[in-house]
Amino acid sequence: MARLSDHRPDTDGSLCHRRLDQLTANMAPLRDVLIETMLLDEEQFRRRLPDLVETHQLRSVDPEPADESPAAVLQDLKGFEPTSVTGFEREYIAKMVRLGTIPLGLTLTGPAYQDNPVRYATQTFQEMTGYSLAALRGENLRLLQGPATDPEAVATLQEGIDIWEQRTVELWNYRADGTRFRNRVTIVPLTGPDGSITNWLGVQKAIDTTDD
Repeated sequence: MARLSDHRPDTDGSLCHRRLDQLTANMAPLRDVLIETMLLDEEQFRRRLPDLVETHQLRSVDPEPADESPAAVLQDLKGFEPTSVTGFEREYIAKMVRLGTIPLGLTLTGPAYQDNPVRYATQTFQEMTGYSLAALRGENLRLLQGPATDPEAVATLQEGIDIWEQRTVELWNYRADGTRFRNRVTIVPLTGPDGSITNWLGVQKAIDTTDD
């Protein structure tokens, strides 16, 4: 995982970078355990969920969701056709639906050979970016890039995709209305049933909304 770049106080004594560091640090434990939880199979995920909810005070998440199959969970999604994704993707999307209101945005993309189109994005991610699920599905997340997006951060993410490794960066992204926000992005390769990397899990946090 790429190391978070250092932040130093502005010459005028501004505390903005230190506040940014503190906020990022506060979210890191949740991000890390969330990734671990998402990588579990369905049974292990359900056993881990109550502890995740209690430890990180995720009050909007049901710690003991109904015992439904991934296909059944997806049936309740408005405008989403479960047969439009693979069985492997359905398993991840079902978990993402249950975690859809946590303070971190989640995305599922893939496959890489098709330019990593968005397969699903959680409610938090949609609210963070202003894009609906319908607008996101089928798009590559470079959709969020704009004039201030750091090319080096983009290159780091692309390197991770090229060599199938997890990466974390901070970069400016743009909402659907054109306003920009500072986004901390982690991408995680997902190994499919055949042992190959088929999809990518994205974890995003808007860490600074000051457009200066």
